[in-house]
Amino acid sequence: MSTKMPMSTESVQEVASIIGSNLRKLIRENGITQKHLAEQLGVAAATMTDYCNGKRVPQATFLVELRKHYGVDLNTFMTSDISTLITSCTPVEESLNDSLQNTCRKYCGLYYTYYLDTSKFKGRDTLTPAMSLLFGILYIYEDPSIFTGPRYNCAAVLGFTGLEEADALIQSLKEYSSSKEILSRIEKDCSNRAYYGSFEISQEHVFLNMRHECTDRALAILHRVDNNKTDYSGGIATINSISKGRERMPVVQFFGISRHPITMSPEEIQHALLLNFPTITVEDEVEEMLRVLRMLYVNNDEVRLSFSPEQKKAVIRSTLERAVRKNLERNAFRYAKISEEDDDAWYHCIKSSAADPHMASARGSDDNPHTDAGPRTDDDPRADAGTQTEPSPAQ
Repeated sequence: MSTKMPMSTESVQEVASIIGSNLRKLIRENGITQKHLAEQLGVAAATMTDYCNGKRVPQATFLVELRKHYGVDLNTFMTSDISTLITSCTPVEESLNDSLQNTCRKYCGLYYTYYLDTSKFKGRDTLTPAMSLLFGILYIYEDPSIFTGPRYNCAAVLGFTGLEEADALIQSLKEYSSSKEILSRIEKDCSNRAYYGSFEISQEHVFLNMRHECTDRALAILHRVDNNKTDYSGGIATINSISKGRERMPVVQFFGISRHPITMSPEEIQHALLLNFPTITVEDEVEEMLRVLRMLYVNNDEVRLSFSPEQKKAVIRSTLERAVRKNLERNAFRYAKISEEDDDAWYHCIKSSAADPHMASARGSDDNPHTDAGPRTDDDPRADAGTQTEPSPAQ
C-alpha cells in the first residue's frame, strides 16, 4: 500500500504564503475587514491575522466555509496567486446556457465611460460643460476559472478629467492578451481609482455591481441589447454611488459607456447625460392659468376692477410659478428613467461621432435594436428580422 509523502516545511510555508496573499486580496476587493471575514467564517481574529500574514495554513473547516461564502476553487486558491476578482456570491446554476453565454460575451471588452462631476453642492454648481465632465474606462470580462460555472465580472477606473487620460489607459491595456494581465495592470497603476465588481444579465437589463475599497459602491443598470452583431457598442445607464467632494453623499446620475471614443462636444455629451424628460403634460396647469386670466380680465367686472395692474401681475406670476413647480416636482424630481428610446439616442450619438470608422457597423443598421417585449407589428419601427428574443436566463 502506497503512502503519501508529508509536505516539506518549505512547501507548507509556500502554501501558507499564497493563501495569505489571496486572503488579503479577497478582503481588499470586497471592502471588508479581517475581523469581518473572521466572524463570517467562524475563526478568531488572531487566527485570521495569522492566516492573512501567511504564518500558517488554514484548517480544512475554514477552507470549506471560504468556498461556501465566496465560491472559490480551493485548489487554485491554495496553489497560485489569484489576480482575478473574488466576490461574495450566492448559489448559481452549474452552467449558463450557450445562448446566454454568447450574449454575455458580446459585452466583454474595454469601454470609455462618461459621467458628470458630483463634487459640488446641489444648487451651487457653476462648472461649465467641459469642466463638469469626467471620464473613465470599464472592463467586462469572462472569468471561468475561479467560480463554479461561468462568471462574468467587471472592473472600472474612474475620475479622469480628460478623455485623453482614459484613451491612454485603454490603449495600454489593449497590449495585454488576458484578463489576468489587464487586472494586474489596473491594480498596479490605478488602485486608488479602481472599482471591481460583477456583471449580471437578466432578460431585459444588465447589472454592473462594483465596489471601491471600503469607501464606495456603484450599481449601474443598462438596457440589454439583443441583436445578431458580435459586439455591444455602448449604452447609457443609471448609476447609484457616493459623490466626491468635501461631503460624500449618495448620488444618482446617468452614466454613458462606449466601446470607442466619441468626438461630440462637451455640451452635447453633457446634454445626453442630463436627467431630462422629452415630454411633459401641462393640461391641468393650462386650465388653471386660463381660469385665472378669465377671472382677471374677462368674466367678472368686479374682480377686474378690484385688482391693480401690479396685483394682477402678481397673481399671474404666482399661478405660473405654482404650475411650473408642481410639474417639475411630478416629472423631474420624483425619479429619473432611461427608456429604450433614451438608450438608442445615446447609441446614435456615439455612432455618428465615433472616432473609430468601424463603429457604424458594430451594432447594426436598425434604428432600434432592442428586443421588443410585446407583440410586433409591421409598422413597429423596432421590428428587426435579425433580432431574436431569448428565454429568461438564469441570474
